Amino acid sequence: MPAETASIWNDREYLREEQYRDSSKLAARANLHGKYGRGDWFAWVAAQPTWPVEGRVLELGCGAGWFWASAAPHAPAGLELTLTDLSPGMVDEAVRRTRGLSRWPVEESRAVDASALPFADASFDVVQALHMLYHLPSPAKGVDEILRVLRPGGLAVIATNGRDTMAELFALNAAVFGGAARDETIDAFSLESAEPILRERFAQVELRAYPDTLRITDPADVYGYHASSPPGDAATPDQAAALRRVIDEAFARGGGTLTVTKSVGVFLCRKAG
Repeated sequence: MPAETASIWNDREYLREEQYRDSSKLAARANLHGKYGRGDWFAWVAAQPTWPVEGRVLELGCGAGWFWASAAPHAPAGLELTLTDLSPGMVDEAVRRTRGLSRWPVEESRAVDASALPFADASFDVVQALHMLYHLPSPAKGVDEILRVLRPGGLAVIATNGRDTMAELFALNAAVFGGAARDETIDAFSLESAEPILRERFAQVELRAYPDTLRITDPADVYGYHASSPPGDAATPDQAAALRRVIDEAFARGGGTLTVTKSVGVFLCRKAG
């Protein structure tokens, strides 16, 4: 059995009812990338696979459907989508956004746990899981489920972060709340730890890196990022004040700019035919 990890970031109830009940907290973090980075993450991901001209696509962790709003013209109109997320609220948002595009039919939408997918073996041509497998108690079990529901020769599109991504932001968090000066959430399925898991299971695995650097000029955006997730979202007044002070000091050291390095990529994984 794959090893399981215990963290608030793979607590199913917390993720479903609090952090991802809707897209508001996720949007606060996405704002930082869209405003100060390349801003083309979803379009870039959509351009990486060789999509089938037609076929069934399962998206795990669909969120608010932001990927599909950026996927044309890369993803063919002949694809039929099954949109899933642990959060029913996210699924509802994704369906509204995707159907509003009038490009891809949404064949099915439902709240699911990616550790135990309610779909038949070999039933999808493509399975996509962007920045979500590290939320599972056992990411390897989630990968096994992806492999199970993929048809022979099918494609898995799997994105995650590198171990030290955005360490400059996590150092600010650690200065106030303690803990590691990096994102330990992704340790079980980072770019570094995910690759051997995927290579054990898929016939072909290719990693494509997404180079990006954030040059942030507004301290309020950094505070909003930290306030959208633990421990910042439960900060005491004293902790909140300390966090603002630490952020302001970091901007002062950088002459008004906080530079944040990112390590992000997508694995293109082909199941044996």
